[in-house]
Amino acid sequence: MSDYAVLNKKSFHLSTGTFCLVIACCATLLLLSLLVYMTLVSWPVWFSPGPWGFLTGTDWNPLAAPPQLGIGTMILSTLWTALGAVILATPIGLCCAIFLAEYAPSWLAQLLRPVLNVLTGIPSVVYGFLGAAVLVKYFEITFNMASGESLFCASLVLTVMVLPYIVSASESALRAIPLKYRQTSLALGVSKPYFTLRVLIPLARNGLLGALILAFGRASGETMAVLMLAGNTMVLPSSWFSKGEPLSALIALELGTSEVGSLHYQSLFAAGLVLLLFVLSINLFFTWFRRDRRNEVGKP
Repeated sequence: MSDYAVLNKKSFHLSTGTFCLVIACCATLLLLSLLVYMTLVSWPVWFSPGPWGFLTGTDWNPLAAPPQLGIGTMILSTLWTALGAVILATPIGLCCAIFLAEYAPSWLAQLLRPVLNVLTGIPSVVYGFLGAAVLVKYFEITFNMASGESLFCASLVLTVMVLPYIVSASESALRAIPLKYRQTSLALGVSKPYFTLRVLIPLARNGLLGALILAFGRASGETMAVLMLAGNTMVLPSSWFSKGEPLSALIALELGTSEVGSLHYQSLFAAGLVLLLFVLSINLFFTWFRRDRRNEVGKP
């Protein structure tokens, strides 16, 4: 290779790296700007009623005198729907990931992966519409309910929405296990089901748990589906089958009717900041789990 070609190659790598660094810095600045902006707008709320009262209060009426600003009910509804979705999606997603990583022929795996990826591209309003038209009506007719809307109904739809994330991340975690473990098990005559249950899953446990954490974060931030299916009732949910109003639904419903600069407006930004920090924390936790898994698998 001539000196000119080598110089061109180095220049290309340098310019590509610089471009990626600039994009990464812009994305980081955008996120920090969003956090600073939401903090500044919601600043008065953190003094009255204070962080603890805002997070744990169960009364929400920003237009009352004095205003009642407690989002504890909405936080609990968010946890019910997100945890319910992850619990329902976990066995299905893990079985799909194990099948794709270990048992499926390559042609079948290549056929199924795009099908699963298509699920992530479907707009959430379509999921919500199908849930309202099918699931809500089913619960109303089958269980003679006045309204089939509930946190459980929202969790069922979220299960389908988070399933591709669990399958994709879990399959990556399983495939990241070094080949030497498979070769050793094969040489010892270990059956594939035994190898999967006793060797593969324990080695990939942190990656699998990271996939569930990622799905939980995705379900926590979903808006349209839960807005259409959770019932949007500001009561403290007593069970999975109660109605509720997750944080994302609260913001979507009331932001358009709140006066800009009012305490109502600021409290909705505070609720959005809580949701954003919650999802960011989950994603950081997921990143830490992935790094920990790589270090563990890389050990001799």
